[in-house]
Amino acid sequence: MTKKTNNTDLQITFIHQFKRSTRTEWPDKFRVCWYFNPETLDYIYEHKNEMFVTNGFVLSDGLKEQLPEEFRKKYFEPGERCLLFLLFELQITNFIYSEEVDEYEFENVFGLSKRRYFSAEAIDEWSEQIDLL
Repeated sequence: MTKKTNNTDLQITFIHQFKRSTRTEWPDKFRVCWYFNPETLDYIYEHKNEMFVTNGFVLSDGLKEQLPEEFRKKYFEPGERCLLFLLFELQITNFIYSEEVDEYEFENVFGLSKRRYFSAEAIDEWSEQIDLL
């Protein structure tokens, strides 16, 4: 029997520092939460090493099943960021613009405001990078 996590026990933070090893094969130190839904427990996490360099991305099984079959996998390489951000653009932007992610923390981490990070120009740049894959 599995025990479902109580929604009131969820403490999802935008930047999370791991205290112990994770299930991934990457040398993870930090996790960036790009999307989390407390009702469905769906998530998109970016895993980073101790130098804050991206190791890869992890999707929940629920989001994985929403992907077209040719992209259906749980782990994504750092170079596939643009693909994930375009596929889940609405979920990510709605989460980042919510109260869950502090504007100051976001800008402190990425050096850009939320508005600039998700601007039309940035999304066009992501699309151009997808074409190069």
